Amino acid sequence: MTSGVIASFAAVLALGLIEGMNRFYPARRTWERLRSLHGRRAVRAMRERFEAAATERAPKFLAMGLAVLVVLWVGVASPLLDKRWYETALDALPYVFVSVALLRVPAMLRAIAERMKAFEKEAGSDPDSAAGDGGPDVIAL
Repeated sequence: MTSGVIASFAAVLALGLIEGMNRFYPARRTWERLRSLHGRRAVRAMRERFEAAATERAPKFLAMGLAVLVVLWVGVASPLLDKRWYETALDALPYVFVSVALLRVPAMLRAIAERMKAFEKEAGSDPDSAAGDGGPDVIAL
């Protein structure tokens, strides 16, 4: 039981991290620091990767797969472990928080990309224009 409580606490912390990034990353100063250290193109490439990752459907499939595994675990393991179904479901509670965190990842990445795009507009550059400034189009970070 204690390990379930610790796992639930860790899962809630992971969900809190994702929600915190959704609301606060990158701060204006962090974005400016990234831009001054790595350059405009690298920060723009990072934003474009966030936008591309936000359209992926993998987190949704992972969350659905995890939900199926939890249902199977509750159904199969309850009689084997001599527990009632709700006791086994309570042991599987951390996976609910992990599933919610997985489902929140695309929205978080979309919010981060929009915040970075707004910072680019405030800095005077057009975030929707082509990045071609004479260098190679692919940046290896």
